[in-house]
Amino acid sequence: MLSGYRRGDDVQDLVGALAPHHVGGSFTPDVAMLDLAVTALDLACPVGGKPLAYEGLQGRHLPEATFGGRVEHRNSQYALYAAACMRGGLRPDLLHDAGWWQSPLWTYALFVAVIYARAAAERLDVRATQIAQRIAAPHGITLSATT
Repeated sequence: MLSGYRRGDDVQDLVGALAPHHVGGSFTPDVAMLDLAVTALDLACPVGGKPLAYEGLQGRHLPEATFGGRVEHRNSQYALYAAACMRGGLRPDLLHDAGWWQSPLWTYALFVAVIYARAAAERLDVRATQIAQRIAAPHGITLSATT
């Protein structure tokens, strides 16, 4: 996800690149994507800094993704809130809350990671390449110069 974000890949391409890592009933990258979103949110809103406005956040930072219907809007909202909760020290019950969703949580968590990364890039006035590196570093992820 970070390599694709760094390259400027379309968000749907990011979803496609991550999809093979989802193994139904066994492994989903939900928590990994939410952890990246938390790090991006930390960059966008350092402790004591100006908070992000929730209203219009998705439209400003992920205009290419449209969510149709109440369920998709609720799922995207849940992922935004889940990352914020995790940042604040509250671990949501992802399995209970989202384990039954038809569209897996990781897709929405990936969207949230992109939203918060774009917000961080805007607020810090840096390029996506720099934000990707700053998100990767605390997770021990090395992004090579070619990714």
